[in-house]
Amino acid sequence: MKIALVALPHLDETRTTPPLPLCYLAAFFEQQRHIVRVYDLALHASDPQADRLDVIRTFRPHVTIVAADDVAGASDIVERLRTAGSVLPLTLGVRNHLPPWLVSRALTELHRLPHVVSDIRSLVACGLLALDEPLDKLPFPARHLLPLEQYPLITSEGELRTPILIGRVSRDGATVFRQPTLLGTELRSIVQEHGVRHVILEGLALTDDLDWLYAFLSQISRMHLGIKWEGRVSHTRLTHSLIAAMHRTGCEALTFEFAALSVLEAKQERDALSNAVRQARELGMRVNGHIALDPQYPSIPAVVDMSATFGLDEVRFFVPKDAETLIGGEEAAEVAALIACAREHYQISRGRQYFIDRFGTRLGTMIWYVGRTGLLGKCWRRHMQYKESASEIALEHGRG
Repeated sequence: MKIALVALPHLDETRTTPPLPLCYLAAFFEQQRHIVRVYDLALHASDPQADRLDVIRTFRPHVTIVAADDVAGASDIVERLRTAGSVLPLTLGVRNHLPPWLVSRALTELHRLPHVVSDIRSLVACGLLALDEPLDKLPFPARHLLPLEQYPLITSEGELRTPILIGRVSRDGATVFRQPTLLGTELRSIVQEHGVRHVILEGLALTDDLDWLYAFLSQISRMHLGIKWEGRVSHTRLTHSLIAAMHRTGCEALTFEFAALSVLEAKQERDALSNAVRQARELGMRVNGHIALDPQYPSIPAVVDMSATFGLDEVRFFVPKDAETLIGGEEAAEVAALIACAREHYQISRGRQYFIDRFGTRLGTMIWYVGRTGLLGKCWRRHMQYKESASEIALEHGRG
C-alpha cells in the first residue's frame, strides 16, 4: 500500500522544524512493507497551494494522512486531496516531540471519520498505538524521507543541525528518558547515514534527571562520534563541574528555560542564572533563553528588562498553555499582543544594556537616552540596529 504523510505548518511556528511524529509513524509503516512518503508543506509555504499538492497526487497514494494542529483548519487541503484515495485529517502536526495526548486525540478523530475502509482504519490505528510505546521500542524516525538540508536549522558556520528525541512525558505525567546506549546508536546513524554532526536534543530538559545526564555524557564520550549538541537545561540544577563536563563531550549551546517572574523576584535565582550563563560563555558555548511570561503579571516590561541583563544570544518568550486545550481567536489575539509587548521592550532593553555593560550604569544609561533622542546622529542608530539584530528574538505561544 502507498501511504502519504502530509505535515501542515505549525500554527505557532517561528521556524520550520522536521515533523518527527510523522517520521516515527513513517518508520512503522515501512517496517510493515508499505511504500511511504512524507511531505512537509511548511517547506513550501510561499508556493502556490496547487503546486504543493500536485506532488502528492503524482505519488498516487492509497491513503493520505494530513497532520495538523487543528484539523478544522485543514479542511481545504483535505478536500483538494480527496481525488487521491482516502484522506484522513488527524491532529499529528506537533513537531519535535511526542506529547502524551497525541495518540488518544488522533485515535478519537480516526474513529469519527466516516466511510473509512476497515483495513485502512486498522492499519492507521496500529501505527498510532505504536507511537504510544516507549521511545526505546520504536524504530528510529525515517529521516531519509525528509529533505533535511531544506530546514533552517543551520549553525553559525553553515552546517546542518537536526533534532533528536531524548525522552518524553508519559500519560501519567512521568518523564521517561531513553537508554543512553540506544540514543548513542541513533546518533551514530545520523552521523553515518546523513552526515549530520550537529544535533538538538529535544523532548525533555537535560537536567530533569541528573543520573541519566551523567550516563549520557559518559556514553557519547566513549563513542567518539565527534558530534556537537545542544539542549534545554534548568539553571537551578547546573554546577560548575557539570557544565564543564557537558562542554568536554561536545555541548555547543545551552537553552535556559525559566519563568521570568520567579527569576525577577529572587536574587538567588538571578545570581545562579547569571553565573551559569557566564561560565557557559567562557567555555565558548552559545547561551539561549526560553522564558515563560505570566499574562496576569502587571509589569511585563520589568520582567523583560531583567531578562535582557543576562546577555542571551537567542530569546524566545512564551505563555504557558495546556497543550490539550486549543485556543480561540480572542485568546490568541491577547497572547499575540502580550508577546508583541515583550518583543518591543526586549529590543529596547538589549540596546540599553549594551551601553550599561560598556560604560557603567549611570553613564551608559545617559548615553542611551541621549542617543534615542537623535542627538548622537545616524551613526548611533545604525550601531544600535546592528546590536539589536545580533540577538535573534523569537516569540511564540507556548503549548505545554
